[in-house]
Amino acid sequence: MFRWFAPLLLFAAKPDVLVRVLTAAVAAAVLVLGVWLISNIALTVDALKNPTIAAIYGVVLFCFFVGVGSVAWLRLRHAPSEQRKLTAPVAHPDIPLPKEIVSKRAEEISRTWERANRRAAPEPKSTPRPEPAAPPIPAPRPPSTPVRATLTVTGPAYTGRTALIGVLEQAGAPAAGPSDVVRLVDAGAIDGDAQRLAALADAAAATDGVLFVVDQDLRAPEVAAIRRLLGTGKPLYVVLNKADQFSAADRDTILVSIRAKMPAGFPPANVVAVAGLPSAVEREIEDTRGAVRVELRRPSSDVAALTNLLARVFPPKSGRPLRFEAQS
Repeated sequence: MFRWFAPLLLFAAKPDVLVRVLTAAVAAAVLVLGVWLISNIALTVDALKNPTIAAIYGVVLFCFFVGVGSVAWLRLRHAPSEQRKLTAPVAHPDIPLPKEIVSKRAEEISRTWERANRRAAPEPKSTPRPEPAAPPIPAPRPPSTPVRATLTVTGPAYTGRTALIGVLEQAGAPAAGPSDVVRLVDAGAIDGDAQRLAALADAAAATDGVLFVVDQDLRAPEVAAIRRLLGTGKPLYVVLNKADQFSAADRDTILVSIRAKMPAGFPPANVVAVAGLPSAVEREIEDTRGAVRVELRRPSSDVAALTNLLARVFPPKSGRPLRFEAQS
């Protein structure tokens, strides 16, 4: 007996169609009943032979059928739209993600990237050697040519500071023409003890600002170093290097997490992403004979966000372009 109810299951996922079918069935039943009444009334009128009664019955039946037909038509016409109003999804305003969720996602991205790109080969077992002492921080010396500003470049080890400085030197204005110089002083990595960090802070205090270069989300030691450097009163700019190794969504997540970990009042625009020395990627090259070979080619560097930021912070005098120069 259940096979007779099987067709009804087709309407379970389409309630608007079910409403149409039921409305049409009720209207058809009313019309059939009306036809049956007309037949009986017609026989009665024919037996009475009274034209007035026939006219009254005709008007009443006409109004009845017009009313039933109008109600059925309106119901069949508007049933789908009413159902759509009931089932339409309610639009919710965009709610920003909490800082905890963004920071957790950024840490996961950084750990995954570090495991994939920083797999150090196991060292052979041997007598432990003393760690080399950190190189001394070069003190900024008076330049031979006037400069617009001097910046201390620091950050964790292996973040590409030296490569970034070289790319900035090539990205600036040519040395031959008139330009304003931004001197870049590589102060080394922040990795070390409290004395090392104190020396970095003293070096930063003697310059016009700090470029803090990272290649992933900020960790606790880096946040502490940034707070120490900001204590010198000099502006600080966080540069997320190697941005080409992240997808666009992951890069934006890390930038949001870095901005959230900065102290209150830190300008969000001082956190930028660059690709100082992008990793080589495989490219298919087709020669004139149609043969295809695969070559490793390194994309062009992208430091436009950083150069634009420094041009706004240190606008050149007299409309001359900025030129970046490393401390020798």
